[in-house]
Amino acid sequence: MSIFSRLRRRKQTPSVPADIAVRHHGVPGQRLEVDKWAASEIVLELVKIVGTIPYSLDELMLMTAAFGFHRPATVVDIGTHVGKSARIWYELSRRLEVKATIHTIDLHNPDHPEYADDSLGSFVRGLPVIQHLGDGYIVARSILTDNPAGPVLLYIDGDHRQNTVETELRLVQLITTGCALVHDTFWQPGSPYNHGPHLAVEKLLSTTASAQIIRQPIGLPGMTYIGV
Repeated sequence: MSIFSRLRRRKQTPSVPADIAVRHHGVPGQRLEVDKWAASEIVLELVKIVGTIPYSLDELMLMTAAFGFHRPATVVDIGTHVGKSARIWYELSRRLEVKATIHTIDLHNPDHPEYADDSLGSFVRGLPVIQHLGDGYIVARSILTDNPAGPVLLYIDGDHRQNTVETELRLVQLITTGCALVHDTFWQPGSPYNHGPHLAVEKLLSTTASAQIIRQPIGLPGMTYIGV
């Protein structure tokens, strides 16, 4: 089908399908690919709910694409804060008709600079999202070692220190199929930015083969997709 035919079809079909993944059957090592027009419509819906802070439009697109392509049975979200990322996973599961069990984890430590106090998880209160209090790596490892069936989406956006992110990225080894997304990975040499998440990802990639890497490198905060 030509690009012009696809554009005409998009104009004639305003409704967004429940499955936005583009599959090439019989092609080994299929990389992430989605219908970007459909994904864009979903992103516009997400913006109405969570805004564009801390997740810019390109990051919302990557989150939507990763979820829509892998259609995870289990989501492990490290770093609940006010629950915006967990709310995104919930909205995507609802919109894309994916029966995902969504876990979100936070230390909820008053000494941490991103302590959410009474706002912890406020964006998912009353929704079917399982909230955990505790160390992100320890709780997530417990969830993943129970061998959840189906694809896994691991989302890392907790303590942004390099050694902490390196530890949390060890969880990738427990994922048989799915992906990891790491937030705050923008890299600008010589800047005063915290490059801990970026350096942790680079260390992982230097020792571990990945099916696909996608970066959002045009500005803060940045996000990296690691296909498993």
